[in-house]
Formats: sequence, C-alpha cells, structure tokens
Amino acid sequence: MASPIQIVLNPENFEEARESGGGGGRKDFYAKRDREFSAHKAALMGQIDTISGVLASQSQGPIGYVKVTLKKEAWAKSHRPVGALFRPDRVPVVGGGDLGVMIVEGSPSGLAQVKTEIAKAETQTRMRLDDKTGKEVPHPSVQKSETGAIERLDLYGAFDKRRFSVEEAVAWLSKPLTGSAYEVELFNVLPPRSEWDRLDASHRRLVESFIQGFISLGYSMSVERLPSWQHRLPVLAVRLDQAGDGAVLRLTGPTTERRELASFDSDIQRHTQLLEFLDNHPLVRRIELPGMVVRSEQPSASNRARPTHMDLPVRDTRRTHPRIGIIDGGISPALADWVIDRWDILADEDKDLSHGTFIGGLAVAGASLNGTETCPEPDGAELIDLAIFPNQQKATAFPSYYAGGLPQFFDELDASVADARARFGVRVFNMSLNILQPTAPDRYSSHAIRLDRIAEENNAVVFVSAGNIQPQDMRPEWPADPSTALSNLAIARNDNLLLPAESARNVTVAALNPPGANGCLPFAPARYSRRGPGLRSGVKPDLAHVGGSGTPHSTLGHGLFSVLPDGTIVDGCGTSYAAPLVAKRRLSSIMQSRVRYLGKP
Repeated sequence: MASPIQIVLNPENFEEARESGGGGGRKDFYAKRDREFSAHKAALMGQIDTISGVLASQSQGPIGYVKVTLKKEAWAKSHRPVGALFRPDRVPVVGGGDLGVMIVEGSPSGLAQVKTEIAKAETQTRMRLDDKTGKEVPHPSVQKSETGAIERLDLYGAFDKRRFSVEEAVAWLSKPLTGSAYEVELFNVLPPRSEWDRLDASHRRLVESFIQGFISLGYSMSVERLPSWQHRLPVLAVRLDQAGDGAVLRLTGPTTERRELASFDSDIQRHTQLLEFLDNHPLVRRIELPGMVVRSEQPSASNRARPTHMDLPVRDTRRTHPRIGIIDGGISPALADWVIDRWDILADEDKDLSHGTFIGGLAVAGASLNGTETCPEPDGAELIDLAIFPNQQKATAFPSYYAGGLPQFFDELDASVADARARFGVRVFNMSLNILQPTAPDRYSSHAIRLDRIAEENNAVVFVSAGNIQPQDMRPEWPADPSTALSNLAIARNDNLLLPAESARNVTVAALNPPGANGCLPFAPARYSRRGPGLRSGVKPDLAHVGGSGTPHSTLGHGLFSVLPDGTIVDGCGTSYAAPLVAKRRLSSIMQSRVRYLGKP
C-alpha cells in the first residue's frame, strides 16, 4: 500500500510571501439605480429607528447588539461599512455571525450617528473619468458605498441565541455525562465587582441587570465562568440544581477543583424561566447544550481465528521506535514494556482500560496480529499514556473530574499534550474520542477551535476518529458497482462527522474494510464510518485506514485484532481503531524519510 502522506524536510523552500493586493476603491452597489437606492436608504433609516426604540425602552439599559447583514458582493473585507458608519468609537464591531453578518454593539445615541451618516449618502449616481481607461465609472462617497453594502439591520434576538426547546434541554441535561449545565457565551467580559465603577452608566446597568437576573429567579443554581483561551468570548456554565442555597456565582475565574455536584434540577418551569431570562438579556450571545465525550466503540468479546494469547513484541531499547501519545482512559500493564510515560489523573475505580489498550496494541503489534497487508509498518511503538478520560459507564465519573465540563477537559488535554511534547518530543497523538451534541452544528465548533490551538501551540498533530454511525443508520456494505455506491451515499442519513473531527489543524481518520473478510469489499469505506465534508473549513475526513468490518465474518469476526487489558486477543471495528494505524504510518514514513535524507540509520 503506497503511503498517502508526503514528508517535507525542507519546508523553507515551500514558503512564499503572499502578494498583498490593495483594498480597491469604493464600490457603488446601486450604480445607475438611484430610485432603488433611495428606497434602500429609507429602509435602513427606518430599521435604525425601530432598533433604537427597543433599546431605549429595555429594562437592562440602552446597550444592545445589532446584526448587520451585508450584500454578498460586499463580503470582501475592503467593503465592510466600518469607515463612516460603524466606526469603533460609535458602534464597534464585536463579532460575526453567519457568512456576511457583522455584529455590532449599539445604543440609541450611537445608532443616531450611524443614521446621520446614512442620511449623507447621495441618491444620485456620481461618475468620474477613469485615468487608466478613459471611461466614466461610478465614484460614490464613502457614505453611499457603505450604505449600499448593507442588506439590512436587525436586533440580535432570541432565535440567534438558542436553537433547542426547553423539553429537549431538560432531556439532554438529565444525562450526567453532560455535566447538566447550559453553556452561555457572552458578548463581553464580566468585570469583578470592584471594577464596576470604571464602567459608564449604560454598561454598568447591563452588567448589574445580568447578575441580578440570576438572583431574582430565586432558584438554586451555580453560575460559573468556564476556562477560556485566546481569542474566545467568555463562557459561563449555568446549572440548575437542588442544593437549596440560591444562585452561587463564580465569575472571577474558572475553578479547577474536583468537587461533588448537587443533584440536577429537572423542573420544566424553572428551566423555562431561566431560558427566558437568558434569551432576553442583551449581554447573552449564545446558549448551547454541552457536548458529551464518548468512545465510539468497545472491542468485541469474541476470539475469532486468532490464538487466545500471543507473546507481544519486546521493546529493544537500543533502537528508535515511533512515539505516540494515546489520549484515552488508560493503557493496561499488558503493554507496560512499551509505555514509556504516563499522565494519569484517574483513580483506579474510574479507569476503563479496554479501549486505550486495544488502540495501543494496534500501534505495538498491528503487523503480528493482522498481517502486513493491513499493517505494513514494523511492530513496535513507544506509547505515552495520557489517561484523562474516566469510565463513561459510570455516570458520575466525568463530572466529578471535570465539573467545568468540556472546557475543563480540554484544559487537562492541553496540559498533558504539552508535557509529553516537552519531555519526550512527542508530536503525534491519537484521540479516538468524539463529542456528541444534541443538534447538528452549523458553525465551527469551540471544541475544534480548542483542539486546533493545542496542536498549534505544541507543534503537534492529533489524529481524531471521524466517529461511528449508529447501528440503525448504518449504510449497506460498499458495493463493487460505483453507481450503486453513489446511490447508497445519496440516501444515507445521520452519517456526518462527529465533533471535533472538523478540526482544521489536525487529521481526521475514517475506516476501511479489512482484507480477507468475505461479505465486504476489501479497503472500501466501512459501513459504519462517518463522512464529511466538514462544515466550511474544508474537506473531511483527511485519511482512512483499516478499521474492521461492520459486518462480522463467521470466523474472522470484524477482521481487525488487538488485545484486551489481560492480554486476550479480540477483534473489533471502528474509526477509533483506524486512527492509530494512520498515526503510526505517518511516524514510520517520517523516520524512513529521515534515514534517506541523513544517509544514516
């Protein structure tokens, strides 16, 4: 099997400076359509009046957030209306929404200045002689160009913040593995109370009304600032509970302490009132249900066409082996000879070694167990055991370690990867874990953003499984006929990637069928393997490898073999098991390329 990965040892020869083009002149989006522009100008001014009226009367103060939807022709950065209309000193841009949507912080006074600038826009098309062509071309004022770039203005509202019902929320949050807390993203940082005097009257009223809103509900709840990272807006975890001590606010900074959580409050009426408060408060940008980290599969209990036990390869300390970090729930002593270090935060009773050991066994003895057609790389890989994912069968385990939810889990992941990189030079990591969320994301997830940053800061790459399709949604086995294969893909459902597989800086791995298993086409996409494309960030998955057959064979089972914690050889299937094989293939390719490049072993 030819390696699909190109190793570049002289990257400086591939780096080229981009040519920086100019921003271009002002564009008249309504050239020679004067009557249409007059109507458009009046409509925008009317929208500003409506939004200003709402802001002036809202109980939280006159500060609010406005969506500025741009015409498609104005999506280029040089056409954004920030020179005359939405200037930082009047109505600052605070973020973006969907493609072509700016979000600005507005007040009646600031929006009045925007309206004044719009009123200055001429309604007649101005022309001038172009020096290069000698022809007349439109020459609008900055006010007309920026006014024409706008499609419409809307107040940022409840629909922009939340896409789930109260009933869906309570059902999802009742699962202990979620942590049971809403994730509430804000437009601005909440300063400590000691710094409130530095705020102007409008912003102080905005902050005070937000804090007081939780207290006024009168329910027992915890409101805690989650760990954040560079270029991220503040996020709070808001959890209704039965502790009986009112609203407990921890807003000055995230906590890393491991603590017992009070029982979750599933009262529909209380969740309804909480969400109404969050929906209507201007400071809230987005309300999301938390993700839930899961393993896609567990090894099969069967022992097919392989001996019950086999002597695993012995590590030769005199030679160099590939090094891989295994991010999971721990690796068993069966592979102790190959585990050179452990980052272990889990108590023994909270470990589940089956998944991580199966993955580690593929890296260590994939060729011996499965043959060189499936695993062409030589046996042997030094493993760093990053045991940070507690047993998902114990409902209370994950929240007891990560009371702050997934952001705190990613903090632990970040620390463990940085330690392995610094002490052992490990740059390749396997994370065969996925994140379930109750709704299909329509944007680049915060989990993928965080995983990207971890990879970037550590000059590392994480191999992430694409995820497995639920049994009821599995596709038919891949046919030999291409037309039938396309037809099957067209009618498939619920087989999109799981988070954070859309990660742009890391490698997403899909699964292929093994050779020699009757009933499935060798090296074709496995029927359980999820597929892309990944959102708007690019095509996913990146690579694929043998992950076992989704239709068990009578003697070979799933056709991919590794070991259980006690050393028993078992079969299994899943994108989780394709990921370490791709990771090792990359490392082996790098090592072979270095030998050829340096001319020595």
